[in-house]
Amino acid sequence: MKISNIYIMAKVVVIMLISQITVAENSASIGGHCVEINGMYVSLNRGNTDLLGNFNRETELLEFSQSNGINYLILYGLEGMGPDVSRQNKLANFISRAKTYYGIQEIAAALGSASSADEMLAYNNTRTNIEKLDVLNLEYEFWNREDREQAFTETLNILSHFDSVARGNELKTEIYIGWINAEEGAALADAVDRVLVHYYRQDDINIIQYGLDRLEFLASGSRTVEIAPIFSNEGPTNTGDPTSYFMGPWLETHSIDQPFKTWMTEYQQLDDVWKQKLEVVGSTWFLYNHFADISVNNENHINLQPVSNKACVSEEVTLQLNSSASEKDITWFKDGQCLTNTQSIQGADSQTLQINSLKVDDIGRYQARVVSYDATNPSSHVTKTAKIKQKNKCSPNQNIALNKTVDASSFVASGYEPWRITDGDITNSRWASEYTGDQWIQVDLGGEFYIKNITLTWDPAYAIDYQVSLSTDGSEWRSSIDISDNNQMINTHDNIKKKARFVRIKATKKAIPSRGFSLYELEVYGTPVIKEC
Repeated sequence: MKISNIYIMAKVVVIMLISQITVAENSASIGGHCVEINGMYVSLNRGNTDLLGNFNRETELLEFSQSNGINYLILYGLEGMGPDVSRQNKLANFISRAKTYYGIQEIAAALGSASSADEMLAYNNTRTNIEKLDVLNLEYEFWNREDREQAFTETLNILSHFDSVARGNELKTEIYIGWINAEEGAALADAVDRVLVHYYRQDDINIIQYGLDRLEFLASGSRTVEIAPIFSNEGPTNTGDPTSYFMGPWLETHSIDQPFKTWMTEYQQLDDVWKQKLEVVGSTWFLYNHFADISVNNENHINLQPVSNKACVSEEVTLQLNSSASEKDITWFKDGQCLTNTQSIQGADSQTLQINSLKVDDIGRYQARVVSYDATNPSSHVTKTAKIKQKNKCSPNQNIALNKTVDASSFVASGYEPWRITDGDITNSRWASEYTGDQWIQVDLGGEFYIKNITLTWDPAYAIDYQVSLSTDGSEWRSSIDISDNNQMINTHDNIKKKARFVRIKATKKAIPSRGFSLYELEVYGTPVIKEC
């Protein structure tokens, strides 16, 4: 398969991000679905040529993964690595490259024995976080054994050992399954974190019905289990058996995303109660090496790339791409996290991403994955990275507390809730506390700001004495302003010039002793603290 050109972010920028890399909950997209994993099995020793340490072969694999939205690799060929320091170093370099430059979030070792898990742990114990394996994947086809009952017992024993190794060492456990019965399904669901279920078909027609009972068996365990279907790209030329090939020929004219898209559509149409015990976390493919034998056009159909943008908080920002594909799925990502449409973000699944009112948390790196379903070019590509940055000079004339989250020590009744102090209505909508004791109210600005000015608009039940406190985390507070003998219902405090995410007003002396404290609006003005990527 021809590998498309992938744009890799500048090394100096990525090095700054290494310490921040974590597994995003939904860091992949398949067929328009935001998922946790989009996985792929990889044989490290195809044709007796080792992939590890071969820069060109590693790059081919990783570029293919990035282009096709793959964020999870399951590696065959690590068993027996033992004390081979050279191979350990090659593995560490590969994992570091994959996670740092190509968006890979998890890497698993496909293993067949309990002792191999000890090998993997010994490797991890000598490595930095960015070089570690993340998952112990069991490859043990007990359902194909003549001594099936004994083989299944051995499977559970191995998984028990995997679990003992994984717990406390930040590892997940996983198993691949074919044909299982009800008893086996229930036991496996309780034994591992994730189960990969094979759907080895030649096309996607009515695919969910292929062994549907296996899903029900897995759902009979005592706990919810994560699952992901596996599809195979094998074809007659690379299996050597033209009578039992899978999706290799079909993928000549169909997208790599199509099987999961169809599978997920059919799965969502099921109304079985047992689905409550399953959590679909994504999809996997067997096997990377066979994708190279599938001949498709793979021309990059993205003909307009998104452009970096600078804006101030509360301004509207638009990112635009264009694809020549007729039938396509588009998913935008921010800092590797799959985006979905919200009140403030529109077009997360279209060629135009619009941020209606920029927040501090929206500042970052944006990229889109575009999947073509056109039969003449069923390929997937990612855009260049576009940055949204804060303008060098932004006027603090926007009320950054507007519509932000508010908490308070109390409120007297329905109609006087805390959120009313940030709703923008300074004449009709107000917070009113209970009538006894000191009271406080605070706003979460949603990110850190350099606070310039604060304006309080009180009801006649204002505070004679009050304190304004600031916090960056909502736990540790520092007093900023201490007011005594106030006799005004509008208080403006200028030139605060302090950094905070949370602003709290604590009222201690009442203007009307028989009532509580009542505030129409809390306005906060400032500029965001920008943490550059």
